Amino acid sequence: MSSLTDEQRKMIEANKKAAQAKLAAKLALRNTPQQVINKNNQCTLSVSGLSVFPSPNVRSTPQQVINNNNKCTLSVSGLVVSPSPNGKFIRSNYNKSSQNSQSKPIHGTCEIISKERFTLHVAYHQQLIDTIKTILSKNYDPKTSEWSFLIKYHDQLMISIKPLEPLVKIEKLPNFVLKLFKNIEDTETHYSKTDISSIGNDMLDNLYPFQKLGVQFGVSKKGRCIIADDMGLGKTIQAIAIVKYYSDNFPLLIVCPSSMRYTWEEEIRLRLPNVPVSSICVLSKTNEQFIDPAVVITSYDLMTRNKDMLLKFKFGIIVFDESHSLKSDKSARTKVALSLAMQSKQCILLSGTPALSRPIELYCQIKAITRNNFITPIEYGVRYCNGRETNFGWDFSGSSNMKELKIILETHFMIRRLKSEVLKQLPQKIRNVVVLKPENIKARTQNMDDLEVMMTNTSLKKTEVRGALLKYFNQTGEVKLPAICDYILNLLKEGKKFLVFAHHQKVINGICDVLENNETYYIRIDGKTSSEERKSVCDQFQSEDMYRVAVLSICAANSGITLTAAKLVIFAELYWNPGILTQAEDRAHRIGQAEAVTIQYLLAKGTADDHIWPLIQFKLNVLNKAGLSKDNFKDDSTTVINCSAKSNQMSILDFLNGEDSELDENDLKFLDEVEESQCKRPRKC
Repeated sequence: MSSLTDEQRKMIEANKKAAQAKLAAKLALRNTPQQVINKNNQCTLSVSGLSVFPSPNVRSTPQQVINNNNKCTLSVSGLVVSPSPNGKFIRSNYNKSSQNSQSKPIHGTCEIISKERFTLHVAYHQQLIDTIKTILSKNYDPKTSEWSFLIKYHDQLMISIKPLEPLVKIEKLPNFVLKLFKNIEDTETHYSKTDISSIGNDMLDNLYPFQKLGVQFGVSKKGRCIIADDMGLGKTIQAIAIVKYYSDNFPLLIVCPSSMRYTWEEEIRLRLPNVPVSSICVLSKTNEQFIDPAVVITSYDLMTRNKDMLLKFKFGIIVFDESHSLKSDKSARTKVALSLAMQSKQCILLSGTPALSRPIELYCQIKAITRNNFITPIEYGVRYCNGRETNFGWDFSGSSNMKELKIILETHFMIRRLKSEVLKQLPQKIRNVVVLKPENIKARTQNMDDLEVMMTNTSLKKTEVRGALLKYFNQTGEVKLPAICDYILNLLKEGKKFLVFAHHQKVINGICDVLENNETYYIRIDGKTSSEERKSVCDQFQSEDMYRVAVLSICAANSGITLTAAKLVIFAELYWNPGILTQAEDRAHRIGQAEAVTIQYLLAKGTADDHIWPLIQFKLNVLNKAGLSKDNFKDDSTTVINCSAKSNQMSILDFLNGEDSELDENDLKFLDEVEESQCKRPRKC
């Protein structure tokens, strides 16, 4: 082996020093923070194994670098330090269109939750929380994870949040809402102290305590209010008591469903004996003349036809019974009713179901009692109907801020009590679902099979599916009829007195045939029954034991009659509108009923019943949120009775395979159209 020359040794030493210098430079670079731009156009510092991201709204620089256990740690004011993936920093591409996800604006809304407080619906944001904690009336609800405040601190909160914009954007309460609740008093205490002694002891002695409170509420609102008590709680007598308080403002106009005109006439004669019988005019035809009457009673249809004559008379007091009839601002009846309401000093609206399907139906009723001193339809629709502007105009078929709407209604315009709240002695309803015997169900036709296939065909247009459902519903009654008749025959053997509701004329006729063949006395009320005959047959059923069954049309007999002699109500068929069903139930479940009322719905599997129940449930859920319904058709008391030997308890939706149908506003629109088309000609109900 040859030895190295001096020249070779010098070259090796130089290379060694060069390598050491290069290594030292690399190590120095690895431990020095570097400023780079990442893909979100965000300034970032990179240190070996670490990435340093600036927190929103803070621009700071590193203050010190500490080497601890061979790990580089940065202490930077206002910066969040986190390790980079795999301990290496990867330079990102620059992109102007990207935004830092941490700097995205947070949107929030406010909603009234009581007469004194409002809540803030917003996602978590630390700086916002810090601001909220400076508001004196703050209150945190751990159940909802939301903050609430006294309404009088609303403006202070909005001013405090202002500096956080644009990262935090809160939609404040509308001015009309703040105006309604500004310096509000305890309204319940206020109206309960209203003096109504001028109506006389005879009237006062006939009022239940809750009815007296309803009269006081109406008088405290200067006779312009909505009495929306549960069906059967005596809205009529409360209205008449308010009318008596303002009797100096006669003449009185009462607008009600056609079938209830003579019932109102009898109530006026009974409750207001000082009004001469000759001064009570019940309109029965178009252009019927009257001379100086004290009271005029008319139907909604005749009100529309006689609008010019009624408007000229200028009634001081108006009562609109079943005021949910005024749900559409485009209908002729609503336009005439609003014109009459604007003229009157007092305007009393009565309805056990003020909104049958959705919140927009309340707007015209509120407008009637406020004489236009309320918000515009668009303001109402956007705030409470999830209003959306489409290519065809505004869509107000949805619902939003239901809790706030409920508070506004109850505080300023409407009084509503449920049977469970005011009549503890009145037994509750017990709902049963009766699953009819499959062997008694008529064989399905090929057409029904085809319709069933259409119902589940996702490739079809929604209009085609809806059309199939309507046809399916029409054929279901006929298919169920033999099983319905068999069930009714079994009930007759038990000696029970009961009501039976049906929708289609074929089903009503079939039930009547069974009763006649069995030589059973019964009454029948459908679209052909006159107002006078309705009252006569109801009196027969109520007072004579020999009449054991009342056969009733769902469309024609769901309101305006009392049949408390029965403790059992049977629904042979379903109906599209849950409000109509609950009204029909309450023909037996009302004041004067001393025992529990059992409601039985006869359902058949494999028919339109499978589809209609979820639709009913969805509509009721919307009304429940606004406090406009107390029913949900799946209470604990609801059971399913199999007409064969076995009986199993389960909820109604379990009977429907446990699935809630997903519905949209178009479905509800369709159901409204179906309902109107089914009841335009009551003779065919």
